[in-house]
Order: sequence, then C-alpha cells, then structure tokens
Amino acid sequence: MIGSAFTIEDAKAQRNAFRVAAERYGRDADEIKYIPGLMTTIAKDRRTALDRRIQMTEHLFPQRIAYLQQMLGIPLAINHINEPIPKAKLDLARPSRYDPRSSHALKIAKEGWSLRDILAHGVIDYHPVIVGPGVEASDHMQPWFEAGAADGFWISPDVDSDGIDAFVNEVVPILQKRGLFHQEYEGKTLREHLGAPDQYGTDPRV
Repeated sequence: MIGSAFTIEDAKAQRNAFRVAAERYGRDADEIKYIPGLMTTIAKDRRTALDRRIQMTEHLFPQRIAYLQQMLGIPLAINHINEPIPKAKLDLARPSRYDPRSSHALKIAKEGWSLRDILAHGVIDYHPVIVGPGVEASDHMQPWFEAGAADGFWISPDVDSDGIDAFVNEVVPILQKRGLFHQEYEGKTLREHLGAPDQYGTDPRV
C-alpha cells in the first residue's frame, strides 16, 4: 500500500488504519505492507544537493513562492529569492493547519536559508524530501521503520539516470550496516522480497 505522510505520527495512523481494515475483512494484517514515499537528492553535502535541485526546479519557483506564502501565512516576493526570510516576518508566520508540510517548511526557513534554498529543500513536494548526503536519508528512514510507521519506502530519486545509483551506493550500505536492510536477496520475486504470501487468480475472500 503506497502512502503519503510527512510525520511519523501520520504514517503510523495510516498504517494502523489499513491493518485494522484488513482484519475487519478477515485478512492477516501482516499481509498489508505500508510503504510511504520518499523523494531524494543524494550528494556529497547539502549545498551540492540544493544546487542540483535548483538547477532542475528553478522554473517552478514563482508559483511555488505563491504557494509557500499561503502555507506560512506571510507575504513573500520573488525579488527577495536570494535572501533569507527576515526574522520579524518569520515570527508572524503561522503554519497552515490544512497542509501537513507547513511546519517543516517553517523549520527550514528558520534555519536561515535563502528563499531559493528553502524551496530547493522540497518543502512543498508531494512526499518528504531528503537533500544531502546518504546518512540523512538513513537517519530519516530508520526512526520511521523502528516506530512502526513504515514497512518499507517507495524511493523517488530526482533523476533516475544517476539518482538511483546515488541511493544504492550512498544510502543502502548505511542501512545494511545498521541491520535495517538485507545483505543478499532473499528470493527471486518482488512478492518474496516483500514477504507477501503466494496468491494465484482472484482472492477467494473478495
């Protein structure tokens, strides 16, 4: 089950809801694998990763600035895109209760990044975004998994041609060292890798 969640608490609630629904209809809850999305730009450091995302998404920044100001409840202007948002303005910001990304966007803004860099952090993308070295992706994934908020992750790299390799080379070894990812394949099919039971044809329970 592919999910979209921006906090561990929300992911746990979604995962538990699916598991309860499965049991209600006579299914084993462990057959339901909840897999939230994670978008990644993996690079040697945060600055390099931000510059990469800026190069790819800068054409979208005018409309994203307009959306970001709605999320934070403060006026923002594209002519100040290379400057941090002033502290006096951030003190007036009120994250939108209708958008689960808003609190994270405000946190990034308060770290002193320029408006351009705030947007490059992916604060209004469709899933949580990791922009930086592989350890940051690992540090995001581990507490979600250990808290029961995810059975795995659907990874969406910024560019498939080298983004997948960056994740495999920089993130997977860290997860393996922490005992969170297998060292060898455990089967020959995706079903076996996911630990999903065999099923042929229409499920007789449906």
